[in-house]
Amino acid sequence: TVMQGLEHPQCISAGGHSTADSFLTGSNPSATVKSPSLDQIAAMKFGHKTRYPSLVLGNEGGLGGEGRSNTLSYNRFGRGIPSTNNLRGLYDAMFNSDPALRNLQQQRLNKDQRRIDRVLESYHEIKRQLGHNDSQKLENYMHALRDVEKEIERMERWAATPKPKVPSDDLTFDASVKDPATFIRTMYNLLFLAFKTDSTRYATYMLQSMNSSKWDNIPIALGLGVTHHLLAHNAVQGGVHLEKLGQYDKFQADLLAEFITKLADTPEGDGTMLDSTLVLYGSSNSQTHVNTDYPLMLIGGEKLGLKQGEFHDFGKTAPPLSNLYLTLLNALDVSAQQFSDSDGTIADILT
Repeated sequence: TVMQGLEHPQCISAGGHSTADSFLTGSNPSATVKSPSLDQIAAMKFGHKTRYPSLVLGNEGGLGGEGRSNTLSYNRFGRGIPSTNNLRGLYDAMFNSDPALRNLQQQRLNKDQRRIDRVLESYHEIKRQLGHNDSQKLENYMHALRDVEKEIERMERWAATPKPKVPSDDLTFDASVKDPATFIRTMYNLLFLAFKTDSTRYATYMLQSMNSSKWDNIPIALGLGVTHHLLAHNAVQGGVHLEKLGQYDKFQADLLAEFITKLADTPEGDGTMLDSTLVLYGSSNSQTHVNTDYPLMLIGGEKLGLKQGEFHDFGKTAPPLSNLYLTLLNALDVSAQQFSDSDGTIADILT
């Protein structure tokens, strides 16, 4: 299902390089209080059922900076969650049962727990010395720290559960930005295996930020002459420039199609994995520095009540994009009345 006419009202006036921060939250990038991202709300509800509540992936990795994020995921406090681009690390975390690796992980968990214990020991003494505003900030920090402590406890429980064994034939762990197709394909394959083994049920994957990283140079490696950023700028001239941007979009779309095909070809229950999986693909810019009318495609989820194979233009009624996210949360059995600035759901995409 292809959609147009949806956007985040709070982001329309934001900088043209800033809205990736808000793609899954709906919050203004410069807001003091930000919403958690769509995936993390779902993970808060059901993430405890899997080894990893969610996967936060990104070709560039890390957090980036405010307004130039390298991640799509934000926790319940609206804080960015660093994305990972470590292919080998992802595989080891989910599927490598080497005892030496397990011992190393346990050592890291023990070390992290000791650090938390030291902070908790001094918490009450520090709080007595602070004013009201600083005390509230400390309290928010402590909530985040307790979340980390719960995560350590959760990982220790899962350490006793054997990891699933998966084939690694389609995985190229040493792939890098020098061979972007192989890197992205490996990331998609890891994501597919994570879903197939129920190692996680929620994931975000940031293919490209608005930072000037090595990943901005992919079109040059593909013979298109300029960076992705310049491709987008030049495309407004039309002609050959627009064609080149189309070639780059096709490069990304072909890799996405491989992932979708794997889901569609994998039996699950009385259907396929794709029937019970929602894949949202899109961008927070429709044109260069234009934060409206996001290009969006929704795939799968027919067992979850989604109606596919249609084109929807919401431009006349212009509901906030958060309405779509609220609809998807409900389809995933996450009971919610509100998401960010939503004012309802979108019945057009439902059966």
